Amino acid sequence: MSSDAVQVTPTRSARVTTLVLEALTAVGAAAGVQGFLSGTFDVLVDQLNDAWPLVQGRVLPAVALGAFVALPQAAAFVLGVRRHRWAAEAGLAVGATLAAWVTLQLPLIGWTSPVQWAFFAVGVAEVVAASVWRRHERRPGLPAGTRAATASPQVTPPRR
Repeated sequence: MSSDAVQVTPTRSARVTTLVLEALTAVGAAAGVQGFLSGTFDVLVDQLNDAWPLVQGRVLPAVALGAFVALPQAAAFVLGVRRHRWAAEAGLAVGATLAAWVTLQLPLIGWTSPVQWAFFAVGVAEVVAASVWRRHERRPGLPAGTRAATASPQVTPPRR
């Protein structure tokens, strides 16, 4: 194996998995916002209105999906791409939020929606991947918030 090969570590795998899930979810939620606003999901809007009379029209579901799913997922993705110190935590938060969002929707939309179950699984997978990323990114014994890369031990030359 050449020395130029990329080393696959738990941190790298978890980071990439988290970023891919964040990107796909942000794009999927943005498509959902467009679907609500264009009328593609009017059957779903009617179903939501029957279950929860507060939902009148297409705008509220579109805004809610954009505000609670699309924007947070996109923001977490940007933090991850920029290798921000809070990127793993953001991935954990948006994954948990997505899983909670879907869990709250299931009684309203119905338990048979494969899209909802798929996004619930994505939220759980994000939580797991971001947790692994977060755990492996820090060395045991270092204060919370200290990155392994910045906390490498100082090498002192041997005394002669």
